Amino acid sequence: MIRRGRHPSAVVDLLGDAVIPDSTILEPMAVIFVGADGRLRLGENNTFYPHSSLRIDQGSLTTGREVSFGPGCHIYEPRGGMTIGDHCLIGGGVILAGVNHGTGATAVPMRFQPAENLPVTIGADVWIGMGAVVLPGVTIGHGAVIGAGSVVTGDIPPLCVAAGNPCRVRRSRREGDPSRREAGFAASPPESPPTRLHLGCGSRYIPGFYHIDAVPAPHLQRTARVERLDFIDSRSVELIYASHVLEHFGRFEYLEVLREWYRVLKPGGILRLSVPDFAACATLYYEQGLRDGLSGLVGLISGGQRSAHDFHRMIFDRPLLTWALAEVGFAEIRPWDWRATEHARIDDYSQAYLPHLDKEHGTLMSLNLEGIKGL
Repeated sequence: MIRRGRHPSAVVDLLGDAVIPDSTILEPMAVIFVGADGRLRLGENNTFYPHSSLRIDQGSLTTGREVSFGPGCHIYEPRGGMTIGDHCLIGGGVILAGVNHGTGATAVPMRFQPAENLPVTIGADVWIGMGAVVLPGVTIGHGAVIGAGSVVTGDIPPLCVAAGNPCRVRRSRREGDPSRREAGFAASPPESPPTRLHLGCGSRYIPGFYHIDAVPAPHLQRTARVERLDFIDSRSVELIYASHVLEHFGRFEYLEVLREWYRVLKPGGILRLSVPDFAACATLYYEQGLRDGLSGLVGLISGGQRSAHDFHRMIFDRPLLTWALAEVGFAEIRPWDWRATEHARIDDYSQAYLPHLDKEHGTLMSLNLEGIKGL
């Protein structure tokens, strides 16, 4: 390791707007390229280890203080913008990607299809383990640890340990941490009453929501079943989001569940639902049968059946779900587009398509309706 400055074999090619402080360390064969349409702002005391590379033809990268990029780390085309907070450790072989090729048009080579450019945000004091891949559109909260070899496809909450492909939260870093007490942190900061609920959230984390699920996880604010919200005051919640949850309740249960969710909503509040669309399933079945097997229609209708919480007990089409929402009192019922929501970058079942992940030309298999409570 060199202590300061730039190794003679390092390459810096700046055609665009770039600020590289004198405190930056560039080790052997490190490469920084900023194209004419690129923008780079490095914080003080950043280190690029051997064979690490940064390429910005378009877009921007901003880093904080004392960020290190391990050997063979690659930051590629942050066209939607990328920010990395202070004191981050980016391990060897990590890939931070800012762009995806389009894949929807099978008659057009992928290199010629419109690219998907999404921002990447990495909070302060994040450690990304060796060989991990961070995909476009991801936010990693401060103090998070990403396990080696993980593929990060969705947001990761702060102060947790996450790993896997796809990357999922494994535990909280807050558990049993004496340094937080010694530093004067309260054991549990006081919480204001929740106004935006994410029910049956599983491993998905949406910033700004209060997460409730029956299966414990570090990012949850409450571990509880979602059909009874006795811990939530009536008429206190602005928005409830429940993605592929209602179908887990039986034909004689689901209306009571909807009534309970209606109870906690404020006048004008929104219940945003997505459920498997039985009409879409039936249409696809008559066209092609069960060609996709367990990964397709069977899972949508019967559930994943990976645990006791993962069995479907009800089916819905648009007329039935519309009737049910009106029956419990919702004044206005309308479809909603996942692309226009604040959780559009969270790849959950509201975005379920067949063929899988073909969001341009596939069939949306999720029925997405929301009800608005009357004033």
